[in-house]
Amino acid sequence: MTYYHYCNATAFYNIVKSKELWLSSMSASNDSMEGKWLSNIIGIAAARWGVPEFSGNMISLIRDIEDKLDCLGFCLSEASDTLSQWRGYADDGAGFSIGFSNRFLEEYKDQNDPLILVQKVVYEVEDQLEILHPLADSVVQATRDGAFGRPSSGSLIAPKSDEELKSQREQYLAAHNRLIRTFLEDINLFFKLKNRAFAEEKEWRLIRMAIKPFSDLEFRVSGSKIVPYIAEKFPAIDKPIDHVIIGPKNPTPKDVVIGFLARHGFDEVHVEQSAASYR
Repeated sequence: MTYYHYCNATAFYNIVKSKELWLSSMSASNDSMEGKWLSNIIGIAAARWGVPEFSGNMISLIRDIEDKLDCLGFCLSEASDTLSQWRGYADDGAGFSIGFSNRFLEEYKDQNDPLILVQKVVYEVEDQLEILHPLADSVVQATRDGAFGRPSSGSLIAPKSDEELKSQREQYLAAHNRLIRTFLEDINLFFKLKNRAFAEEKEWRLIRMAIKPFSDLEFRVSGSKIVPYIAEKFPAIDKPIDHVIIGPKNPTPKDVVIGFLARHGFDEVHVEQSAASYR
């Protein structure tokens, strides 16, 4: 299978010439809920798991986690020639769609680092809840063990002793921390789930999880924003790029694109013009 990255002509030129990808902060994307969708559906999950009374607490907890996380990503699509993506990501159709091979994606994964991986974005709420289901037992147990039950000093008539307060505090902290660890065990979930309004993008991602602040990253300007990113060199494999589509409003001749690719070591790449009648 081939996976496509839509981009403007400058990005296409730089990717081919440098044999390098820039994984950029997903929080700077065009989706305001990027990395924050889990808190949007965790209330539904809490009700399904039989603990609806804790849904508000879970939403607050997940939002606290979301505020501290980001993901550096390089976005790809199963769709090679889609008008909405030409318009949204490839200079209104004047850019390119670069097809990366399945082996390229396989080589990116790191079995020794769970924070570096390739993942398919999931859009449908029912599918998202199914992905969350393995967490159910641990989450429910932690809530019932007092993860959201902050220590109480008792009443004026029956105040709790210092030992009782200490025991209650320890139980709360243990359950609360266990709950946080449960959600962080699969930290990539936070950037795997997305609003179904984006489903037509059929997105895959090369990702590296990141913790704010970003002092160990590089930075670039995108419009009016400064965006954190990290550069990744191509893996040493044959034909990392196997298909290129010239955007419907891109005037570059096909022979020029083929020559440019060959000049930088990308031989036998299938190059064609977009079939979209967009101008």
